[in-house]
Amino acid sequence: MRGITSVLGVLALCFASSAFAQGAAPNLNMGDGLVPAPYGYEAATGKYVTAKATDLYISPYIWAGKVMGAHLIAGQPVEVLAKAKDYDWLIVGKNGMPLGYVPQSALSLAKN
Repeated sequence: MRGITSVLGVLALCFASSAFAQGAAPNLNMGDGLVPAPYGYEAATGKYVTAKATDLYISPYIWAGKVMGAHLIAGQPVEVLAKAKDYDWLIVGKNGMPLGYVPQSALSLAKN
Protein backbone atom coordinates (compact mmCIF):
# COMPACT_ATOMS: atom_id res chain seq x y z
CA MET A 1 0.00 0.00 0.00
CA ARG A 2 2.89 2.35 0.75
CA GLY A 3 4.16 1.99 -2.83
CA ILE A 4 0.79 3.08 -4.18
CA THR A 5 0.85 6.11 -1.88
CA SER A 6 4.31 7.07 -3.17
CA VAL A 7 3.21 6.71 -6.79
CA LEU A 8 0.16 8.86 -6.08
CA GLY A 9 2.42 11.49 -4.50
CA VAL A 10 4.58 11.60 -7.63
CA LEU A 11 1.48 11.87 -9.81
CA ALA A 12 0.22 14.70 -7.64
CA LEU A 13 3.46 16.57 -8.30
CA CYS A 14 3.15 15.99 -12.04
CA PHE A 15 -0.39 17.32 -12.18
CA ALA A 16 -0.03 20.11 -9.61
CA SER A 17 0.10 22.82 -12.25
CA SER A 18 -3.31 21.81 -13.64
CA ALA A 19 -4.81 21.91 -10.14
CA PHE A 20 -3.39 25.41 -9.63
CA ALA A 21 -4.92 26.53 -12.94
CA GLN A 22 -8.35 25.49 -11.66
CA GLY A 23 -7.99 27.82 -8.67
CA ALA A 24 -7.73 25.00 -6.13
CA ALA A 25 -4.51 26.45 -4.70
CA PRO A 26 -2.02 29.23 -5.32
CA ASN A 27 0.48 28.91 -8.14
CA LEU A 28 3.91 28.91 -6.52
CA ASN A 29 7.08 29.47 -8.48
CA MET A 30 9.48 27.44 -6.33
CA GLY A 31 12.93 28.95 -5.96
CA ASP A 32 16.23 27.15 -6.15
CA GLY A 33 16.66 24.52 -3.49
CA LEU A 34 13.02 24.37 -2.37
CA VAL A 35 11.13 21.11 -2.66
CA PRO A 36 7.47 21.18 -3.75
CA ALA A 37 5.02 19.72 -1.22
CA PRO A 38 4.18 16.12 -2.17
CA TYR A 39 0.41 16.65 -2.42
CA GLY A 40 0.32 20.27 -3.55
CA TYR A 41 -0.95 23.28 -1.67
CA GLU A 42 -4.06 24.76 -0.12
CA ALA A 43 -4.83 28.45 0.02
CA ALA A 44 -3.90 30.19 3.27
CA THR A 45 -5.67 33.35 4.36
CA GLY A 46 -4.97 35.92 7.02
CA LYS A 47 -1.93 37.79 8.25
CA TYR A 48 0.61 35.91 10.34
CA VAL A 49 3.44 36.60 12.75
CA THR A 50 5.97 34.21 14.18
CA ALA A 51 4.84 32.87 17.55
CA LYS A 52 8.39 31.75 18.29
CA ALA A 53 11.75 31.96 16.58
CA THR A 54 12.13 29.43 13.79
CA ASP A 55 14.29 28.47 10.88
CA LEU A 56 13.02 28.13 7.32
CA TYR A 57 13.14 24.65 5.79
CA ILE A 58 13.54 23.48 2.20
CA SER A 59 10.52 21.14 2.38
CA PRO A 60 7.65 20.33 4.74
CA TYR A 61 9.91 17.94 6.72
CA ILE A 62 12.38 19.05 9.39
CA TRP A 63 14.88 16.33 8.45
CA ALA A 64 15.08 17.60 4.84
CA GLY A 65 17.25 20.55 5.80
CA LYS A 66 17.18 24.25 6.46
CA VAL A 67 17.31 27.19 4.10
CA MET A 68 20.80 28.51 4.74
CA GLY A 69 20.92 31.95 6.34
CA ALA A 70 17.15 32.18 6.82
CA HIS A 71 15.72 32.58 10.31
CA LEU A 72 12.57 34.23 11.65
CA ILE A 73 12.48 35.92 15.04
CA ALA A 74 9.50 35.86 17.41
CA GLY A 75 6.85 38.46 16.61
CA GLN A 76 8.06 38.98 13.04
CA PRO A 77 5.30 39.49 10.44
CA VAL A 78 5.49 36.89 7.66
CA GLU A 79 3.86 36.53 4.26
CA VAL A 80 2.19 33.11 4.16
CA LEU A 81 1.77 31.96 0.57
CA ALA A 82 0.08 28.58 1.11
CA LYS A 83 -0.31 25.52 3.31
CA ALA A 84 1.19 22.19 2.24
CA LYS A 85 -1.72 19.76 1.78
CA ASP A 86 -1.82 17.00 4.40
CA TYR A 87 1.01 18.63 6.39
CA ASP A 88 1.04 21.18 9.21
CA TRP A 89 3.54 23.33 7.31
CA LEU A 90 3.16 26.72 5.67
CA ILE A 91 5.28 28.12 2.88
CA VAL A 92 6.33 31.71 3.48
CA GLY A 93 7.77 34.22 1.09
CA LYS A 94 8.46 37.79 0.19
CA ASN A 95 6.57 39.67 -2.53
CA GLY A 96 4.87 36.40 -3.53
CA MET A 97 8.13 34.47 -4.03
CA PRO A 98 8.59 31.39 -1.80
CA LEU A 99 11.49 31.52 0.66
CA GLY A 100 10.89 28.33 2.64
CA TYR A 101 8.60 26.29 4.85
CA VAL A 102 7.84 26.76 8.54
CA PRO A 103 5.89 24.52 10.91
CA GLN A 104 2.37 25.86 11.39
CA SER A 105 2.94 25.74 15.15
CA ALA A 106 5.65 28.41 14.80
CA LEU A 107 3.15 30.98 13.49
CA SER A 108 0.01 32.62 14.79
CA LEU A 109 -2.58 34.92 13.27
CA ALA A 110 -1.64 38.58 13.58
CA LYS A 111 -3.83 40.69 15.83
CA ASN A 112 -4.93 43.70 13.79
